[in-house]
Amino acid sequence: MPIADTEFLFALNPKDRRHDYAIRLLKELNGLMVPDTAVLEFQAVLRARGRSPSQVRMALLALHDILMQNGVKEVKTLSLSLLAFQSELEDRYGLSYFDSLIAASALTLDRQVVSDDEAFDRVSNLKRIPLSSTK
Repeated sequence: MPIADTEFLFALNPKDRRHDYAIRLLKELNGLMVPDTAVLEFQAVLRARGRSPSQVRMALLALHDILMQNGVKEVKTLSLSLLAFQSELEDRYGLSYFDSLIAASALTLDRQVVSDDEAFDRVSNLKRIPLSSTK
């Protein structure tokens, strides 16, 4: 059961160029999960892009609806030990904060992440499932 990277969550927006592929993956990948770490980054990116709290709320509720409609499970992974593991991955593989946080979630769950971000390829024991056939 792979986990979704944050870019997968953004691709669920019908305006995203990878939307059709993301929807196809939703149907093909049995047991796809969305970790709390990806949702946290999703929210942080929306805020960094200047979205108001009410716009962020609407986006989160829309995301929740599409996940529920497709049987995608949200999973809680944040803990002190996960944050310590995140720090180790960030240091060892030179990942960004959120990439290392999502990698830590993936490694504690199924060791698979749906993403086009090639930074995940540097992490041993982590398999990356491309979000799209072409970026």
